[in-house]
Amino acid sequence: MRCLPLFVSAIFGCSLLGACSSSTVPATEDDDDEFSSSSKTKNSSSSVKGEGSGSESGGIDNECVGETGNPWDGTTAKKFACGTGTKLSPYMILTAEQLAHLSFIVGAKDKDYDGKYFKLGADIILNEGDIIDENGALVADSTKLHKWTPIGNSNVAFTGNFDGDGHSVSGMFINTTSTHNGLFGNSSGTIQNFIVENSWVQGGNYTAAIVGAVSGSVSKVENYASVTSTSDYVGGIAGLAKCAPSKTVYVKNSKNHGEVKGRDEVGGVMGNSHCAYIDSLYNYGSVEGRNIVGGISGRAGYTYVSSYLLTCKYAENYAEVVGVNNVGGIFGVAGYASPNISGNSVITTLESAKNGGNIVGEKSVGGIIGSGNQIKIIRAANLASVEGIEFVAGIVGSLISSSTTSLYNTGDISGTLRVGGVFGSNSEGVISSAYSTGKVDGDSLVGLMIGYNYNTTMADYYYLKQGDQEPFGLNNGGGVATPKTEEEMKSQEFAELLGDDFVYDSKMNDGYPVLEWEK
Repeated sequence: MRCLPLFVSAIFGCSLLGACSSSTVPATEDDDDEFSSSSKTKNSSSSVKGEGSGSESGGIDNECVGETGNPWDGTTAKKFACGTGTKLSPYMILTAEQLAHLSFIVGAKDKDYDGKYFKLGADIILNEGDIIDENGALVADSTKLHKWTPIGNSNVAFTGNFDGDGHSVSGMFINTTSTHNGLFGNSSGTIQNFIVENSWVQGGNYTAAIVGAVSGSVSKVENYASVTSTSDYVGGIAGLAKCAPSKTVYVKNSKNHGEVKGRDEVGGVMGNSHCAYIDSLYNYGSVEGRNIVGGISGRAGYTYVSSYLLTCKYAENYAEVVGVNNVGGIFGVAGYASPNISGNSVITTLESAKNGGNIVGEKSVGGIIGSGNQIKIIRAANLASVEGIEFVAGIVGSLISSSTTSLYNTGDISGTLRVGGVFGSNSEGVISSAYSTGKVDGDSLVGLMIGYNYNTTMADYYYLKQGDQEPFGLNNGGGVATPKTEEEMKSQEFAELLGDDFVYDSKMNDGYPVLEWEK
Protein backbone atom coordinates (compact mmCIF):
# COMPACT_ATOMS: atom_id res chain seq x y z
CA MET A 1 0.00 0.00 0.00
CA ARG A 2 1.39 3.39 -0.98
CA CYS A 3 1.71 6.24 1.53
CA LEU A 4 -1.39 8.40 1.75
CA PRO A 5 -1.21 12.16 1.15
CA LEU A 6 -2.62 14.29 3.96
CA PHE A 7 -5.46 15.68 1.89
CA VAL A 8 -7.21 12.36 1.34
CA SER A 9 -8.24 9.50 3.55
CA ALA A 10 -7.20 7.05 0.87
CA ILE A 11 -5.40 7.72 -2.41
CA PHE A 12 -6.20 6.31 -5.76
CA GLY A 13 -4.91 7.75 -9.04
CA CYS A 14 -4.01 7.13 -12.57
CA SER A 15 -0.80 6.81 -14.36
CA LEU A 16 -0.27 6.84 -18.04
CA LEU A 17 2.97 6.23 -19.73
CA GLY A 18 4.24 3.08 -21.27
CA ALA A 19 2.36 0.03 -20.10
CA CYS A 20 3.49 0.06 -16.48
CA SER A 21 1.86 -2.54 -14.30
CA SER A 22 4.17 -2.22 -11.33
CA SER A 23 2.85 -0.54 -8.19
CA THR A 24 5.99 1.59 -8.05
CA VAL A 25 5.39 5.16 -9.21
CA PRO A 26 8.31 7.02 -10.79
CA ALA A 27 9.48 9.82 -8.51
CA THR A 28 9.87 13.43 -9.51
CA GLU A 29 12.22 15.90 -7.93
CA ASP A 30 9.34 17.98 -6.56
CA ASP A 31 7.54 15.05 -4.98
CA ASP A 32 8.42 15.81 -1.37
CA ASP A 33 6.00 17.90 0.69
CA GLU A 34 2.35 16.93 1.05
CA PHE A 35 -0.30 19.37 -0.12
CA SER A 36 -2.99 20.59 2.29
CA SER A 37 -6.56 20.16 1.09
CA SER A 38 -7.66 23.76 1.39
CA SER A 39 -6.16 27.20 1.43
CA LYS A 40 -8.30 27.88 4.47
CA THR A 41 -5.80 25.86 6.48
CA LYS A 42 -3.08 28.31 5.54
CA ASN A 43 -2.17 31.29 7.72
CA SER A 44 -3.19 34.72 6.45
CA SER A 45 -0.80 36.13 3.86
CA SER A 46 -1.32 39.79 4.75
CA SER A 47 2.36 40.33 5.55
CA VAL A 48 5.60 39.07 4.10
CA LYS A 49 7.80 39.92 7.08
CA GLY A 50 9.31 36.96 8.90
CA GLU A 51 7.81 34.34 6.57
CA GLY A 52 11.11 33.03 5.26
CA SER A 53 14.74 32.89 6.04
CA GLY A 54 15.87 34.50 2.81
CA SER A 55 16.60 33.57 -0.76
CA GLU A 56 19.03 30.78 0.08
CA SER A 57 16.17 28.69 1.53
CA GLY A 58 13.67 29.55 -1.17
CA GLY A 59 11.53 31.41 1.38
CA ILE A 60 10.38 35.04 1.31
CA ASP A 61 13.21 37.51 1.74
CA ASN A 62 12.58 40.61 3.86
CA GLU A 63 13.56 42.64 0.82
CA CYS A 64 10.73 41.20 -1.29
CA VAL A 65 8.45 43.84 -2.80
CA GLY A 66 4.67 43.56 -2.91
CA GLU A 67 1.64 44.16 -0.69
CA THR A 68 -0.26 40.93 -0.30
CA GLY A 69 -3.98 40.37 0.16
CA ASN A 70 -5.21 42.92 -2.40
CA PRO A 71 -7.31 42.02 -5.44
CA TRP A 72 -5.81 42.46 -8.89
CA ASP A 73 -6.07 45.96 -10.36
CA GLY A 74 -5.75 44.60 -13.91
CA THR A 75 -2.19 45.83 -14.44
CA THR A 76 1.06 43.92 -14.88
CA ALA A 77 4.05 44.32 -12.57
CA LYS A 78 7.43 45.11 -14.10
CA LYS A 79 9.21 42.49 -12.02
CA PHE A 80 8.71 39.78 -9.43
CA ALA A 81 8.82 40.39 -5.68
CA CYS A 82 12.37 39.06 -5.36
CA GLY A 83 14.54 36.06 -6.19
CA THR A 84 16.87 35.05 -8.98
CA GLY A 85 14.88 32.19 -10.53
CA THR A 86 16.99 29.33 -9.21
CA LYS A 87 15.76 26.37 -7.20
CA LEU A 88 17.22 27.85 -4.00
CA SER A 89 16.14 31.39 -4.84
CA PRO A 90 12.97 31.22 -6.94
CA TYR A 91 11.23 34.27 -8.30
CA MET A 92 8.69 35.08 -5.55
CA ILE A 93 5.14 36.09 -6.49
CA LEU A 94 3.23 37.95 -3.78
CA THR A 95 0.61 39.86 -5.79
CA ALA A 96 -1.79 39.32 -8.66
CA GLU A 97 0.12 41.90 -10.68
CA GLN A 98 3.29 39.82 -10.30
CA LEU A 99 1.42 36.71 -11.41
CA ALA A 100 0.27 38.68 -14.47
CA HIS A 101 3.95 39.49 -15.07
CA LEU A 102 4.62 35.75 -15.35
CA SER A 103 1.84 35.46 -17.94
CA PHE A 104 3.34 38.39 -19.87
CA ILE A 105 6.93 37.12 -20.03
CA VAL A 106 5.81 33.65 -21.15
CA GLY A 107 3.52 35.09 -23.81
CA ALA A 108 6.33 37.38 -24.95
CA LYS A 109 8.63 34.35 -25.33
CA ASP A 110 11.28 35.88 -23.12
CA LYS A 111 14.02 33.23 -23.20
CA ASP A 112 15.68 34.68 -20.10
CA TYR A 113 12.98 33.00 -18.00
CA ASP A 114 12.96 29.58 -19.66
CA GLY A 115 13.37 26.78 -17.12
CA LYS A 116 13.37 29.17 -14.15
CA TYR A 117 11.77 28.59 -10.74
CA PHE A 118 8.73 30.53 -9.52
CA LYS A 119 6.94 30.36 -6.17
CA LEU A 120 3.80 31.85 -4.65
CA GLY A 121 4.35 33.59 -1.34
CA ALA A 122 0.70 34.53 -0.72
CA ASP A 123 -2.86 33.78 -1.79
CA ILE A 124 -3.67 35.55 -5.08
CA ILE A 125 -7.02 37.31 -5.67
CA LEU A 126 -7.69 38.00 -9.36
CA ASN A 127 -11.22 39.33 -8.75
CA GLU A 128 -12.87 39.92 -5.39
CA GLY A 129 -16.36 38.82 -4.41
CA ASP A 130 -18.32 35.73 -5.41
CA ILE A 131 -17.59 34.67 -8.99
CA ILE A 132 -19.63 31.45 -8.85
CA ASP A 133 -22.31 30.21 -6.45
CA GLU A 134 -22.36 26.96 -4.51
CA ASN A 135 -23.74 25.16 -7.59
CA GLY A 136 -20.94 26.42 -9.82
CA ALA A 137 -23.03 28.95 -11.73
CA LEU A 138 -21.55 32.31 -12.72
CA VAL A 139 -23.07 35.00 -10.48
CA ALA A 140 -20.64 37.91 -10.83
CA ASP A 141 -21.23 40.74 -13.30
CA SER A 142 -18.81 39.66 -16.02
CA THR A 143 -18.56 43.18 -17.42
CA LYS A 144 -16.86 44.30 -14.22
CA LEU A 145 -14.35 41.45 -13.95
CA HIS A 146 -10.70 41.45 -14.94
CA LYS A 147 -10.15 38.74 -17.56
CA TRP A 148 -7.19 36.47 -16.96
CA THR A 149 -4.68 35.79 -19.74
CA PRO A 150 -3.41 32.21 -19.28
CA ILE A 151 0.28 31.54 -18.72
CA GLY A 152 1.23 30.03 -22.09
CA ASN A 153 -0.93 29.66 -25.18
CA SER A 154 -1.20 27.71 -28.43
CA ASN A 155 2.12 29.15 -29.64
CA VAL A 156 4.26 29.05 -26.49
CA ALA A 157 4.45 26.85 -23.39
CA PHE A 158 5.53 27.64 -19.85
CA THR A 159 8.86 25.83 -19.42
CA GLY A 160 9.70 26.64 -15.80
CA ASN A 161 8.90 25.28 -12.36
CA PHE A 162 5.89 26.77 -10.55
CA ASP A 163 5.34 25.96 -6.86
CA GLY A 164 2.16 27.34 -5.29
CA ASP A 165 3.41 26.42 -1.81
CA GLY A 166 -0.14 25.46 -0.76
CA HIS A 167 -1.61 28.90 -1.55
CA SER A 168 -4.79 29.63 -3.50
CA VAL A 169 -5.62 31.52 -6.67
CA SER A 170 -9.19 32.82 -6.53
CA GLY A 171 -11.48 35.01 -8.61
CA MET A 172 -10.05 33.88 -11.96
CA PHE A 173 -12.33 34.76 -14.87
CA ILE A 174 -11.83 33.45 -18.40
CA ASN A 175 -14.52 33.82 -21.06
CA THR A 176 -13.32 33.16 -24.61
CA THR A 177 -13.72 30.89 -27.62
CA SER A 178 -9.96 30.56 -28.13
CA THR A 179 -7.95 27.45 -27.23
CA HIS A 180 -5.57 26.66 -24.34
CA ASN A 181 -7.29 28.05 -21.28
CA GLY A 182 -6.71 27.82 -17.54
CA LEU A 183 -4.45 29.49 -15.01
CA PHE A 184 -1.84 28.02 -17.37
CA GLY A 185 -2.79 27.68 -21.01
CA ASN A 186 0.11 25.50 -22.10
CA SER A 187 2.93 24.03 -20.03
CA SER A 188 5.90 21.76 -20.60
CA GLY A 189 7.29 22.63 -17.17
CA THR A 190 6.38 21.70 -13.59
CA ILE A 191 3.19 22.94 -11.89
CA GLN A 192 2.41 22.00 -8.28
CA ASN A 193 1.03 22.75 -4.82
CA PHE A 194 -1.90 25.16 -5.10
CA ILE A 195 -5.67 25.53 -5.22
CA VAL A 196 -7.88 27.31 -7.75
CA GLU A 197 -11.20 28.36 -6.24
CA ASN A 198 -14.18 30.69 -6.75
CA SER A 199 -13.38 30.96 -10.47
CA TRP A 200 -15.03 30.64 -13.89
CA VAL A 201 -13.23 29.20 -16.92
CA GLN A 202 -14.98 29.14 -20.29
CA GLY A 203 -13.12 28.52 -23.54
CA GLY A 204 -12.56 26.47 -26.67
CA ASN A 205 -10.46 23.32 -27.13
CA TYR A 206 -7.98 22.49 -24.34
CA THR A 207 -9.74 24.19 -21.47
CA ALA A 208 -9.30 23.44 -17.75
CA ALA A 209 -8.92 25.29 -14.47
CA ILE A 210 -5.23 24.45 -13.91
CA VAL A 211 -3.72 23.96 -17.38
CA GLY A 212 -5.23 23.67 -20.85
CA ALA A 213 -2.53 21.42 -22.30
CA VAL A 214 0.34 19.83 -20.40
CA SER A 215 3.44 18.08 -21.66
CA GLY A 216 5.32 18.48 -18.38
CA SER A 217 4.07 17.64 -14.89
CA VAL A 218 1.17 18.64 -12.64
CA SER A 219 0.98 17.49 -9.02
CA LYS A 220 -0.73 18.30 -5.73
CA VAL A 221 -3.25 20.72 -7.20
CA GLU A 222 -6.92 21.08 -6.41
CA ASN A 223 -9.73 22.74 -8.36
CA TYR A 224 -13.01 24.26 -7.20
CA ALA A 225 -13.62 26.38 -10.31
CA SER A 226 -16.38 25.78 -12.85
CA VAL A 227 -15.07 24.76 -16.28
CA THR A 228 -17.26 24.92 -19.36
CA SER A 229 -16.83 24.70 -23.13
CA THR A 230 -18.77 23.90 -26.28
CA SER A 231 -15.58 22.36 -27.69
CA ASP A 232 -13.35 19.36 -26.97
CA TYR A 233 -10.57 18.33 -24.54
CA VAL A 234 -12.06 19.77 -21.38
CA GLY A 235 -11.16 18.85 -17.78
CA GLY A 236 -11.10 20.12 -14.23
CA ILE A 237 -7.30 19.89 -13.92
CA ALA A 238 -6.04 19.53 -17.51
CA GLY A 239 -7.70 19.60 -20.91
CA LEU A 240 -5.03 17.47 -22.58
CA ALA A 241 -2.02 15.53 -21.31
CA LYS A 242 0.03 15.37 -24.48
CA CYS A 243 3.19 13.57 -25.52
CA ALA A 244 6.61 15.15 -25.43
CA PRO A 245 9.65 13.56 -27.11
CA SER A 246 11.84 11.65 -24.63
CA LYS A 247 9.97 13.11 -21.67
CA THR A 248 7.55 11.63 -19.17
CA VAL A 249 4.36 13.60 -18.61
CA TYR A 250 2.93 13.50 -15.07
CA VAL A 251 -0.48 14.38 -13.64
CA LYS A 252 -0.83 13.09 -10.09
CA ASN A 253 -1.89 13.58 -6.47
CA SER A 254 -4.68 15.98 -7.45
CA LYS A 255 -8.45 16.31 -7.25
CA ASN A 256 -11.30 18.17 -8.85
CA HIS A 257 -14.41 19.49 -7.10
CA GLY A 258 -15.63 21.84 -9.83
CA GLU A 259 -18.38 21.26 -12.36
CA VAL A 260 -17.01 20.34 -15.81
CA LYS A 261 -18.95 20.66 -19.07
CA GLY A 262 -17.73 20.15 -22.63
CA ARG A 263 -18.47 18.46 -25.94
CA ASP A 264 -16.17 15.51 -26.73
CA GLU A 265 -13.29 14.08 -24.67
CA VAL A 266 -14.39 15.53 -21.35
CA GLY A 267 -13.25 14.42 -17.89
CA GLY A 268 -13.50 15.45 -14.27
CA VAL A 269 -9.71 15.58 -14.06
CA MET A 270 -8.57 15.45 -17.70
CA GLY A 271 -10.30 15.54 -21.06
CA ASN A 272 -7.71 13.43 -22.87
CA SER A 273 -4.83 11.56 -21.28
CA HIS A 274 -3.30 9.46 -24.00
CA CYS A 275 0.36 10.04 -23.19
CA ALA A 276 1.35 10.79 -19.59
CA TYR A 277 1.79 9.25 -16.16
CA ILE A 278 -1.27 9.99 -14.03
CA ASP A 279 -1.52 8.80 -10.45
CA SER A 280 -3.66 9.33 -7.34
CA LEU A 281 -6.59 11.31 -8.73
CA TYR A 282 -10.07 12.06 -7.35
CA ASN A 283 -13.13 13.65 -8.88
CA TYR A 284 -16.02 15.11 -6.87
CA GLY A 285 -17.46 17.47 -9.51
CA SER A 286 -20.26 16.60 -11.94
CA VAL A 287 -19.13 15.93 -15.51
CA GLU A 288 -21.22 16.45 -18.63
CA GLY A 289 -20.36 15.99 -22.29
CA ARG A 290 -21.41 14.28 -25.50
CA ASN A 291 -18.91 11.60 -26.56
CA ILE A 292 -15.98 10.08 -24.65
CA VAL A 293 -16.82 11.33 -21.17
CA GLY A 294 -15.26 10.09 -17.92
CA GLY A 295 -15.15 10.88 -14.23
CA ILE A 296 -11.34 10.94 -14.34
CA SER A 297 -10.50 11.22 -18.05
CA GLY A 298 -12.55 11.12 -21.23
CA ARG A 299 -9.91 9.18 -23.15
CA ALA A 300 -7.12 7.07 -21.69
CA GLY A 301 -4.48 5.57 -23.95
CA TYR A 302 -4.49 5.74 -27.71
CA THR A 303 -2.71 4.24 -30.69
CA TYR A 304 -2.53 5.39 -34.25
CA VAL A 305 0.65 4.48 -36.11
CA SER A 306 2.60 5.27 -32.90
CA SER A 307 1.62 3.55 -29.66
CA TYR A 308 0.77 5.72 -26.64
CA LEU A 309 0.34 3.39 -23.69
CA LEU A 310 -1.31 4.23 -20.40
CA THR A 311 -1.24 2.81 -16.90
CA CYS A 312 -3.73 4.15 -14.40
CA LYS A 313 -3.45 3.54 -10.65
CA TYR A 314 -5.63 4.67 -7.78
CA ALA A 315 -8.51 6.61 -9.33
CA GLU A 316 -11.87 7.42 -7.76
CA ASN A 317 -14.96 9.22 -8.97
CA TYR A 318 -17.83 10.27 -6.69
CA ALA A 319 -19.88 12.51 -8.97
CA GLU A 320 -22.48 12.03 -11.67
CA VAL A 321 -21.12 11.59 -15.20
CA VAL A 322 -23.51 12.24 -18.10
CA GLY A 323 -22.91 11.82 -21.83
CA VAL A 324 -24.15 10.08 -24.96
CA ASN A 325 -21.58 7.61 -26.30
CA ASN A 326 -18.61 6.08 -24.44
CA VAL A 327 -19.36 7.22 -20.90
CA GLY A 328 -17.63 5.85 -17.79
CA GLY A 329 -17.07 6.54 -14.12
CA ILE A 330 -13.29 6.49 -14.61
CA PHE A 331 -12.71 6.56 -18.40
CA GLY A 332 -15.05 7.08 -21.33
CA VAL A 333 -12.72 5.18 -23.68
CA ALA A 334 -9.65 3.16 -22.71
CA GLY A 335 -7.25 1.82 -25.31
CA TYR A 336 -7.73 1.81 -29.03
CA ALA A 337 -6.09 -0.21 -31.76
CA SER A 338 -5.55 1.07 -35.27
CA PRO A 339 -4.84 -1.46 -38.04
CA ASN A 340 -1.13 -0.67 -37.68
CA ILE A 341 -0.88 -1.90 -34.08
CA SER A 342 -0.53 -5.52 -33.00
CA GLY A 343 -3.72 -7.03 -31.65
CA ASN A 344 -1.77 -8.55 -28.75
CA SER A 345 -0.65 -5.24 -27.22
CA VAL A 346 -2.02 -3.95 -23.91
CA ILE A 347 -2.67 -0.27 -24.54
CA THR A 348 -4.22 0.74 -21.22
CA THR A 349 -3.77 -0.75 -17.75
CA LEU A 350 -6.16 0.32 -15.01
CA GLU A 351 -5.22 -0.69 -11.49
CA SER A 352 -7.18 0.04 -8.29
CA ALA A 353 -10.18 2.14 -9.34
CA LYS A 354 -13.56 2.87 -7.81
CA ASN A 355 -16.73 4.63 -8.90
CA GLY A 356 -19.40 5.97 -6.57
CA GLY A 357 -21.19 8.38 -8.93
CA ASN A 358 -24.23 7.64 -11.07
CA ILE A 359 -23.38 7.16 -14.76
CA VAL A 360 -25.86 8.07 -17.51
CA GLY A 361 -25.43 7.67 -21.27
CA GLU A 362 -26.77 5.90 -24.31
CA LYS A 363 -24.22 3.61 -26.00
CA SER A 364 -21.18 2.00 -24.32
CA VAL A 365 -21.80 3.08 -20.75
CA GLY A 366 -19.94 1.60 -17.77
CA GLY A 367 -19.45 2.20 -14.08
CA ILE A 368 -15.68 2.11 -14.64
CA ILE A 369 -15.14 2.36 -18.43
CA GLY A 370 -17.55 3.00 -21.29
CA SER A 371 -15.65 0.99 -23.88
CA GLY A 372 -12.26 -0.70 -23.80
CA ASN A 373 -10.09 -2.38 -26.42
CA GLN A 374 -6.83 -4.15 -25.58
CA ILE A 375 -6.80 -3.10 -21.95
CA LYS A 376 -6.05 -4.69 -18.59
CA ILE A 377 -8.08 -4.05 -15.43
CA ILE A 378 -6.79 -5.09 -12.02
CA ARG A 379 -8.95 -4.38 -8.95
CA ALA A 380 -11.96 -2.19 -9.75
CA ALA A 381 -15.32 -1.60 -8.07
CA ASN A 382 -18.57 0.11 -9.00
CA LEU A 383 -21.04 1.09 -6.26
CA ALA A 384 -23.45 3.31 -8.20
CA SER A 385 -26.23 3.01 -10.76
CA VAL A 386 -25.47 2.88 -14.49
CA GLU A 387 -28.11 3.78 -17.05
CA GLY A 388 -27.94 3.54 -20.83
CA ILE A 389 -29.42 1.92 -23.92
CA GLU A 390 -26.88 -0.41 -25.55
CA PHE A 391 -23.66 -1.92 -24.13
CA VAL A 392 -24.37 -1.02 -20.49
CA ALA A 393 -22.67 -2.53 -17.43
CA GLY A 394 -21.34 -2.05 -13.92
CA ILE A 395 -17.67 -2.30 -14.94
CA VAL A 396 -17.25 -1.96 -18.76
CA GLY A 397 -20.00 -1.41 -21.29
CA SER A 398 -18.13 -2.92 -24.25
CA LEU A 399 -14.86 -4.86 -23.86
CA ILE A 400 -12.72 -6.39 -26.60
CA SER A 401 -9.47 -8.39 -26.48
CA SER A 402 -8.77 -7.55 -22.85
CA SER A 403 -7.97 -9.12 -19.48
CA THR A 404 -9.51 -8.37 -16.10
CA THR A 405 -9.21 -9.63 -12.54
CA SER A 406 -10.66 -8.77 -9.12
CA LEU A 407 -13.80 -6.80 -9.95
CA TYR A 408 -17.12 -6.24 -8.24
CA ASN A 409 -20.35 -4.37 -8.85
CA THR A 410 -23.09 -3.52 -6.35
CA GLY A 411 -24.87 -0.88 -8.45
CA ASP A 412 -28.14 -1.33 -10.32
CA ILE A 413 -27.79 -1.48 -14.10
CA SER A 414 -30.48 -0.61 -16.65
CA GLY A 415 -30.50 -0.57 -20.44
CA THR A 416 -32.10 -2.12 -23.50
CA LEU A 417 -29.59 -4.26 -25.39
CA ARG A 418 -26.42 -6.04 -24.16
CA VAL A 419 -26.74 -5.22 -20.49
CA GLY A 420 -24.77 -6.87 -17.67
CA GLY A 421 -23.75 -6.54 -14.05
CA VAL A 422 -20.05 -6.65 -14.98
CA PHE A 423 -19.84 -6.36 -18.79
CA GLY A 424 -22.47 -5.42 -21.36
CA SER A 425 -20.49 -7.18 -24.08
CA ASN A 426 -17.21 -9.05 -23.70
CA SER A 427 -15.31 -10.80 -26.46
CA GLU A 428 -12.00 -12.60 -26.89
CA GLY A 429 -10.59 -11.87 -23.46
CA VAL A 430 -9.33 -13.48 -20.25
CA ILE A 431 -11.37 -12.60 -17.16
CA SER A 432 -11.20 -13.90 -13.59
CA SER A 433 -12.42 -13.24 -10.05
CA ALA A 434 -15.51 -11.07 -10.04
CA TYR A 435 -18.91 -10.79 -8.42
CA SER A 436 -22.04 -8.70 -8.90
CA THR A 437 -25.02 -8.11 -6.59
CA GLY A 438 -26.89 -5.30 -8.35
CA LYS A 439 -30.17 -5.55 -10.22
CA VAL A 440 -29.86 -5.74 -14.00
CA ASP A 441 -32.76 -4.72 -16.24
CA GLY A 442 -33.04 -4.73 -20.03
CA ASP A 443 -34.89 -6.12 -23.04
CA SER A 444 -32.43 -8.26 -25.00
CA LEU A 445 -29.12 -9.99 -24.20
CA VAL A 446 -29.35 -9.21 -20.50
CA GLY A 447 -27.37 -11.06 -17.82
CA LEU A 448 -26.69 -10.61 -14.13
CA MET A 449 -22.98 -10.91 -15.01
CA ILE A 450 -22.54 -10.39 -18.78
CA GLY A 451 -25.02 -9.43 -21.47
CA TYR A 452 -23.16 -10.99 -24.39
CA ASN A 453 -20.06 -13.13 -23.86
CA TYR A 454 -18.04 -14.43 -26.80
CA ASN A 455 -14.96 -16.65 -26.98
CA THR A 456 -13.67 -15.73 -23.53
CA THR A 457 -11.54 -17.60 -21.00
CA MET A 458 -13.07 -17.02 -17.57
CA ALA A 459 -12.93 -18.31 -14.00
CA ASP A 460 -14.29 -17.50 -10.53
CA TYR A 461 -17.35 -15.47 -11.52
CA TYR A 462 -20.17 -15.22 -8.97
CA TYR A 463 -23.49 -13.45 -8.83
CA LEU A 464 -26.25 -12.86 -6.30
CA LYS A 465 -29.10 -15.17 -7.13
CA GLN A 466 -32.17 -13.13 -8.12
CA GLY A 467 -35.11 -15.36 -8.97
CA ASP A 468 -34.62 -17.23 -12.21
CA GLN A 469 -32.60 -14.50 -13.95
CA GLU A 470 -29.57 -15.90 -15.80
CA PRO A 471 -25.93 -14.76 -15.45
CA PHE A 472 -25.57 -14.38 -19.25
CA GLY A 473 -27.87 -12.95 -21.88
CA LEU A 474 -25.92 -15.09 -24.35
CA ASN A 475 -22.79 -17.07 -23.53
CA ASN A 476 -21.21 -18.02 -26.84
CA GLY A 477 -18.26 -20.13 -25.73
CA GLY A 478 -16.75 -18.76 -22.53
CA GLY A 479 -17.08 -20.45 -19.15
CA VAL A 480 -19.63 -20.34 -16.36
CA ALA A 481 -20.77 -18.12 -13.47
CA THR A 482 -21.94 -19.46 -10.12
CA PRO A 483 -24.99 -18.22 -8.16
CA LYS A 484 -24.66 -17.41 -4.45
CA THR A 485 -27.11 -16.40 -1.77
CA GLU A 486 -26.74 -13.13 0.13
CA GLU A 487 -25.72 -15.06 3.24
CA GLU A 488 -23.05 -16.96 1.32
CA MET A 489 -21.62 -13.79 -0.19
CA LYS A 490 -21.45 -11.88 3.10
CA SER A 491 -18.76 -14.09 4.58
CA GLN A 492 -15.04 -14.55 5.06
CA GLU A 493 -15.25 -17.77 3.09
CA PHE A 494 -16.57 -16.00 0.01
CA ALA A 495 -13.84 -13.36 0.18
CA GLU A 496 -11.23 -16.11 0.29
CA LEU A 497 -12.91 -17.80 -2.67
CA LEU A 498 -12.48 -14.61 -4.70
CA GLY A 499 -8.74 -14.49 -4.06
CA ASP A 500 -6.08 -12.45 -2.26
CA ASP A 501 -7.25 -9.07 -3.58
CA PHE A 502 -10.51 -9.35 -1.60
CA VAL A 503 -11.14 -9.03 2.14
CA TYR A 504 -14.22 -9.35 4.31
CA ASP A 505 -15.28 -6.59 6.68
CA SER A 506 -18.84 -6.72 7.98
CA LYS A 507 -18.81 -2.93 8.50
CA MET A 508 -17.99 -2.15 4.86
CA ASN A 509 -19.98 -2.49 1.63
CA ASP A 510 -23.08 -3.76 3.47
CA GLY A 511 -21.12 -6.88 4.40
CA TYR A 512 -20.08 -7.91 0.89
CA PRO A 513 -16.34 -8.42 0.27
CA VAL A 514 -14.26 -5.36 -0.67
CA LEU A 515 -10.93 -4.99 -2.38
CA GLU A 516 -8.00 -5.02 0.03
CA TRP A 517 -6.81 -1.52 -0.90
CA GLU A 518 -10.21 -0.04 -0.04
CA LYS A 519 -9.51 -0.66 3.66
